[in-house]
Amino acid sequence: MRELPTLGRAGLLLAVLPAWWTLRVVASSDPWCFMDYANLAFHEAGHIFFAPLGSTMHYLGGTLAQLLVPGGLIAWFLIREGRPLAASFCCWWLGESLVNAARYMADARDLSLPLVGGGDHDWNELFYRFGMLTEPAVARAASLTKGMGILLMIAGLAWMLSRGLRARTDQAPLISAARSSP
Repeated sequence: MRELPTLGRAGLLLAVLPAWWTLRVVASSDPWCFMDYANLAFHEAGHIFFAPLGSTMHYLGGTLAQLLVPGGLIAWFLIREGRPLAASFCCWWLGESLVNAARYMADARDLSLPLVGGGDHDWNELFYRFGMLTEPAVARAASLTKGMGILLMIAGLAWMLSRGLRARTDQAPLISAARSSP
């Protein structure tokens, strides 16, 4: 496995947007992130992909797909491509996707979020099937999921920053040597 060079300053700059979105997610009760567009596409595709496995998997498949895509990309970028900076962004994305799923879970009783196609609310159906549609159970599941998501976002962000900072320190001797050359 080859280690591709990290981006240095560019890597640090790339961490600014996810850092801003992380702060927004932590501070807001109704966060939205640009990655939610990708999450929605993978979520809806997951319903189709998992539908042959039964109705429970059909409902759960949307959330599973939106989590499996960034999770799979973490493995792809680490194992296949040797690109930890890309993997760190996907770690952040996985956390953001969990926060997005938590928002959907929290809405299972109120049913106030607009749904694509106006169909059934996945988490209302799932919580109902498993006897968890009580207010405390929904709140607990959503809160735990959001907490895990925030932790993963912070871990991905720290990973991104460490890659960018390491690239800067790795390049410092090269830059000073180039400046001292005639």
